[in-house]
Amino acid sequence: MTGKTGKSGTRKKKGGGRWIILGLLLAIVTLAAACGLIYSCGSSTKDVTKPTTVTGEGKQVTSLVDEAREAQRILDNILLEKKDNWQLSENGHAIVEVKTGEKEKLVHISQRDLAIGLPPSTSLSGAGAWLKEQAEKHGLVYLGGEAATYKGWDAYKAQVGIAVKAGSAKENFATDKITFFHNTNLKNKDKDVKDLPKEKPLTGRRYSGKLAVIVDDCGYELKNLRGMLNIGLPFSFAILPDKDFSSDALELIKNKGRIALLHLPMEPLDGAQMSEGANTIKVSMTEQQKRELLRKHLLGLLGVSGVNNHQGSKATADEATMTVVLKELKAQGLFFIDSRTNSRSVAADTAKKLKVKTARNDIFLDNSTDPEEIRRQIHKACAMAEKNGSAIAICHVRPGTLRCWEKYADEIKKTGITFVPVTQLLY
Repeated sequence: MTGKTGKSGTRKKKGGGRWIILGLLLAIVTLAAACGLIYSCGSSTKDVTKPTTVTGEGKQVTSLVDEAREAQRILDNILLEKKDNWQLSENGHAIVEVKTGEKEKLVHISQRDLAIGLPPSTSLSGAGAWLKEQAEKHGLVYLGGEAATYKGWDAYKAQVGIAVKAGSAKENFATDKITFFHNTNLKNKDKDVKDLPKEKPLTGRRYSGKLAVIVDDCGYELKNLRGMLNIGLPFSFAILPDKDFSSDALELIKNKGRIALLHLPMEPLDGAQMSEGANTIKVSMTEQQKRELLRKHLLGLLGVSGVNNHQGSKATADEATMTVVLKELKAQGLFFIDSRTNSRSVAADTAKKLKVKTARNDIFLDNSTDPEEIRRQIHKACAMAEKNGSAIAICHVRPGTLRCWEKYADEIKKTGITFVPVTQLLY
C-alpha cells in the first residue's frame, strides 16, 4: 500500500509540474502577442494610398477602423492607471472619413473626444507631457498638444493616434482628441505628473531675419497648389516629374511669378521606400544614365530655375553621384538645394567645390499633419532665421499644411520675419 501511495504521489507531482510549465509557456505566448499588438498600432504596415474597399457611393477607401480601435484600447489601459485621481469621460465617438496627404486618398478611422478632469493641483501641461511619454512608450503616436479652454476653463488639448504607411513615407492619423481640465471636486495630487512652465503664446512673438519656404511634391493635383499660391507669400515650389499635373503646376507657378524647381527623385538608403521607381537617380547607374535621366526630367519641366532632391538619403551622400548631377546643373545654369534627408549629405559641399549655386534646408515644417504642430514648426523656422540671419524651410502641398498657412499666415507676417524666394539665400 505504501509503495502504491508513493508512486501515485510521484505521478501527481510530475503532472503538476507539467501544468506549471504549460501555464508559463501560455503566459509568455500571450505576452508576446500583446507586445506584437502594441507595436503594430504604432506603425501599421497597411498602405493608405492603396484603397482596400469601395463604398456604395463608388468611393475607394482604406479602413483603419480596426487599427484605431486597438490604439484606443491601449490608450484606455494607459488612462485607467489614473482612475483613482482623474475623472475620465467620453464626449463623442464616431467613424470619420479623412483624406491622406499628398495623394488625397480617403480613409475611414475611429475617432473619440475624451475629457479628463484633473485635480486643481495637477499641471495641465504636465499631464500632457505624461500622456506623451506613456503613449510613445506603448507604441502610439503623440500628435502634439497646446494650451486651450474647455467650457470657459483653462485646459490643455492633445491628440494621440497611429502612424500608417503612405506610399514611401508614413502618415499620422488621430484616434483620440483629449482635453485636460481642472475639476475642483478632485483632491489627490499626481506624484508622477510634473509641473511644467506654461508654454509662451505664439501670437505676438517677434522675429527678424529672412526665411525662404520651399513647397515640395507639386504635380499630383492642383487644388492645394492653387491654395498655397494664393497665401500671398513668396514661396518657391518643387515639382515632381512625370505626374499627371506636373506641367500644369509649372505653368501656374510661373504665372504667379514664383520660383519653380525640379523635385529630383534620388535614391534613398532604404530601397524599399523608393517612391518614384525608374524616374529615380540611383548610385548604381553609370554616369551617362544619371546624366540622361536628369536631362529628361529637366526637358519635361522647361523653365525651372533649380533643383532640390526628393528622398535621396543615399544618393546625396555619394560624391560621385552628386558630381555628375551638379556638373549637369552647372552646364544648364541651375542651382541645387540640398533637402538634407541625410545628415551625411555631401551635396552642398560638392556644389561649392564645383562652383554651383547652392543652399541647404534647415527644417521640415510638416512632418505632422496637425496644423497646430505645423504652426509651431513655422515659428521654430522663424527663430532659426533670427538666430542665423536667414533660414530655409521645406513643407509640402498637403491639405493640413494649406489649412495651417491659411489660418496663420497673417500672424506669421506680423512677426517681422521677411519671407524671400529661395534664390535670395543661395551662396
